[in-house]
Amino acid sequence: MMANPLTPEMTTSSLQETQKQHRKQAKRESKLRLKVEQAKGDVQRVEQKIAKARVDYEGASARLRTLEEELNRMQGGSEHR
Repeated sequence: MMANPLTPEMTTSSLQETQKQHRKQAKRESKLRLKVEQAKGDVQRVEQKIAKARVDYEGASARLRTLEEELNRMQGGSEHR
């Protein structure tokens, strides 16, 4: 039995299949790149929320300390009656 030589149709078909696979791969990569960019945006938004929450926390903590100090002063002053 002799091996069948490659015919132009087989070569063209093989080339088309390879090109099709490359296009599919490129499309998958493109979709994945888009998802990566969206995830980066999500991370950036969350980081901004964390920074704002940190500022809010510091302000609330400072206010609490101030109120506690004021309460302690008032309680200390009322003991001298």
